[in-house]
Amino acid sequence: MRVDFLTRCLMAALAFAVLSPVAVIAQETKPKMDPEKVFKRRDTDGDGSISEDEFLAAAKEDKQKDAMKKRFGKIDTNGDGKLSLDEFKTGMALPKKK
Repeated sequence: MRVDFLTRCLMAALAFAVLSPVAVIAQETKPKMDPEKVFKRRDTDGDGSISEDEFLAAAKEDKQKDAMKKRFGKIDTNGDGKLSLDEFKTGMALPKKK
């Protein structure tokens, strides 16, 4: 009977040790934001693209605006001054500098 209890405890500990890292990894790789929803929210005039002004409207302070202007320039790969949904999705996947 004592062996049964110890076996159950060991199996429970093993299951926890095996499954916990999987749950953590799943949380870390889960997308935080849906790019299409964010795009629609930022496209305030509904023209199907995000202008630089619409993009910068998300900045909370002037210091952020400078960094966001640089980021907009990198994301706007065709240089037309606005972001398509594809450019925006690609830009969201780029690492952000802190």
